[in-house]
Formats: sequence, structure tokens, C-alpha cells
Amino acid sequence: MVLSGIFKRQEGSKDDDFLKNIRISHDKCVPPHDVQDLCASVGWSRREPVLISRALMNSLAVVSAWDNGILVGFSRATGDHVFNATVWDVAVRPSHQRRGLGRLVMAELLKELDTYEIPLITLYADPGTDTFYRRFGFSTDPSGVRGMFRERG
Repeated sequence: MVLSGIFKRQEGSKDDDFLKNIRISHDKCVPPHDVQDLCASVGWSRREPVLISRALMNSLAVVSAWDNGILVGFSRATGDHVFNATVWDVAVRPSHQRRGLGRLVMAELLKELDTYEIPLITLYADPGTDTFYRRFGFSTDPSGVRGMFRERG
């Protein structure tokens, strides 16, 4: 297991044994069916495997967490390598939630993004997840700017 300087595991916590068995990878070649299965486990809509593969290869950083060969945590980021990056697809299999795995996956992703010295990292958070992301220094835009999107129909 790879632990970053960002992720601080409390010694003696009940999750120590759990996290010891987790293998972290920064490889972009994550099998798309594994990503699809993890996303389905958290209630996200189905994505085509070929498109998942393309998204992974075009990502700036990818982090996957494995427990005995099963994808149990995932995150990725896109960006320009210089000014901006955006975190996407942070997911932890429900059977593995609330045990420090989400913090580990995010810490590993941010550690990799920090190697680029990108000054602005953004994300879109689901309602109720603000507290989780604030642990990593994320906050709402103080100027009140809200994210906008355009979807192709």
C-alpha cells in the first residue's frame, strides 16, 4: 500500500488492518468493466466501457484501490498540467465506506496532482459531501461563482 504525506492514518485505529490489505495504483489501465461495476455499486449511471477507457487515458491522474483483486475505490482528475485540474469520479464501494478508504484515495490523487504544482484544483461535490472535501482544503468559491454546465443532448 502506498500512503502519501497528506493522508494521516491514526495509529491503533480499527481501520489499520483494513487499510493494510488495500493496494493503491496510479496506473491509468484500470479495466473499464471494474470501473463500471464500482460506479453501479454507488448508483451512478452506466457508461460504455470503450468510453471509460478513453476517459482514463485522457485523465491527468488516476487512483484505484483494490481489495483482493476487487476495485473498491477510485478517483481521477483532468487538467492542463499547468493552471487547472478538476477531480472527477470519486467513488468507494458501499461495503468499504466509512473506513478511511475515501480519504486515502483522495490523498493519493492530490499527492499526484501536487507533482504538477497546479495552483487551482476544482471539483463538483454531491450535496452532503462538503465536509469530506473540506478536509482536503476545498471550499466553496468565496466570490459566489457557481459551476455551470452544458450537456449535449
